[in-house]
Amino acid sequence: MSTEPIAQPRERLREALQRVELAGAYQRAARARREVTPQVELAALEHLVLRGGLTPGELGHRLGLTSGGVTALSGRLIDAGYVRRERHPNDGRMRLLGVTEAGTEFLQAHIEPVLDVADAALSGLTDADAELLAAALELLASLKDADAAATPGPEREYASDGFSRALLM
Repeated sequence: MSTEPIAQPRERLREALQRVELAGAYQRAARARREVTPQVELAALEHLVLRGGLTPGELGHRLGLTSGGVTALSGRLIDAGYVRRERHPNDGRMRLLGVTEAGTEFLQAHIEPVLDVADAALSGLTDADAELLAAALELLASLKDADAAATPGPEREYASDGFSRALLM
């Protein structure tokens, strides 16, 4: 008995999810270009809004930035009035980055057109289908988050040449 009929819809779904992720990145890049806003700033705001705040280290891990890169990024966002730096509620030695009301409004203005496209595409779903799809996507998002969190960073430095391999890729 062949498993081909079962595999084809699953492979099609897998490829569609990959295309959606890639198209979403392209769409965000196009919007960032149009608004003359660095894409990394929008991505940082999205992470901070969806996570309810992050430490600079957590934000750097999510964005693939060094500590210096996060310091520069958070400084720009703080100066723009979009982010605030506050004490961590569980460890006063640490800082937590959170989004201000102005930052939330700024992000919403940029992300709303991205979400409008999804709303239009999903408008024909029944409530039951929408619930099933939402559950599958929430599970996928959590699995992807867990996988990314478990992925180690690059080795810091090679004694032979003094360069970090992450910067050379």
